Amino acid sequence: MPLPLPLNNLCRARPLLGTFVEITATGSGENTAKAIEAAFSAIEQVHRLMSFHGPESDVSRVNASEVGCEVEIDPQTYQVLQFACELGDLSDGAFDIATADALIRVGFLPCYRYATQLDPLATYQDIELLGEHRLRWRRKGRIDLGGIAKGYAVDCAIAVLKSFGIDTGIVNAGGDLRCFGAAQQIHVRHPITPTALVSVGWLTNASIATSGGYFAGISGDDGRIEPLVDPKQRACTSWGESVSVVAPDCMTADALTKIVRLVPERAPELLDRFKAQAVVIDDQSMRTCGAMLLQKDMI
Repeated sequence: MPLPLPLNNLCRARPLLGTFVEITATGSGENTAKAIEAAFSAIEQVHRLMSFHGPESDVSRVNASEVGCEVEIDPQTYQVLQFACELGDLSDGAFDIATADALIRVGFLPCYRYATQLDPLATYQDIELLGEHRLRWRRKGRIDLGGIAKGYAVDCAIAVLKSFGIDTGIVNAGGDLRCFGAAQQIHVRHPITPTALVSVGWLTNASIATSGGYFAGISGDDGRIEPLVDPKQRACTSWGESVSVVAPDCMTADALTKIVRLVPERAPELLDRFKAQAVVIDDQSMRTCGAMLLQKDMI
């Protein structure tokens, strides 16, 4: 009877998605290294498709298109856009991927010159999804998938690790984290003192994403602002708390952090809808939001 192969625990990190992505996997033999390499390839594919900065990305092609012109995009990008528009409807427009112009104005995103003029009133609702991975603008806006694509990339990497038969896997993309197998202790940065870590419990077979402006924010004439756009004001906002959302998948967790921050009154309903829970930390306390009971396979 052959002896089982020894377990191999590997951790690798690469700069992707505007941050450092770390993948840890425990598996048998050489399979572990191959699984990690394939998982990074899946993330690189999402980066190529959904980067605001890449001139050939789907996002750039959509942003360069004229009103009424059909654009065919990759099925993965289309899937993310569909979910983003669904969340826009569910949040009464609070989650809006068509607010890139506000990020450009203050320097969070670069300004690219396109022939077409933007309509200052355009929202995600002006993106007409036509099916068969095609879309067009009703009114001209500019999209940015920075608030959702990173979580989707993490989900893709996890799917690859599982397909290789990995026993325990962790993918962490700058605070967007998903894991399976052995439970992992999770810490998040304190929003007021980001060098200090706060333990929020243990996680397995689920995802957590955190939104906080402690590193991404910049100081402007009206004080400190973060790369989070309030669609009602069409302007970047600032917030002194951090929000972490635990959800079954990372794309959902990533996007819901923005909704919890922008429309906290809608948070309980939407968190319950997606079987998610939020952990909000400020300078005084840590509190949870959402009626989902804590379970042993989540935090």
